[in-house]
Amino acid sequence: MMQIWVPSNPRGAERLAPAIVKSESDLYLRRLWGQPNEDLNVKPKYLVTFTVGYDQIDIIDEAVKKFSENFTILLFHYDGRSSEWDQLKWSRHAIHISAPKQTKWWFAKRFLHPDIVAPYDYIFIWDEDLGVEHFDAEE
Repeated sequence: MMQIWVPSNPRGAERLAPAIVKSESDLYLRRLWGQPNEDLNVKPKYLVTFTVGYDQIDIIDEAVKKFSENFTILLFHYDGRSSEWDQLKWSRHAIHISAPKQTKWWFAKRFLHPDIVAPYDYIFIWDEDLGVEHFDAEE
């Protein structure tokens, strides 16, 4: 059995192939197959997160429709019901993270690391009960 050992990898990742370990990351979605130039036409400038339960689907649907393609949509699911959101067209392009019975700040602390959110100009950690009737995300 061949062992890979790369001393330049971070502690704990010494045996990973060098191409696997990256010094930076982001939340841009990438395909599993195909050409890399097919990944994103536009790299979003803004990130908006919602901490949601399925019973808020209508409120969140209304809010998300206010955001353009300049926004990465990230849903933190605290009820474990993330697949039910697939009925919404925009949901297929959103990022879903699910952990039952957790809070907005629990998710933010663990998944919004500075290295991950650095590519974005602005980050919105949205309260699901905010009204959006007169809201314009671009402004």
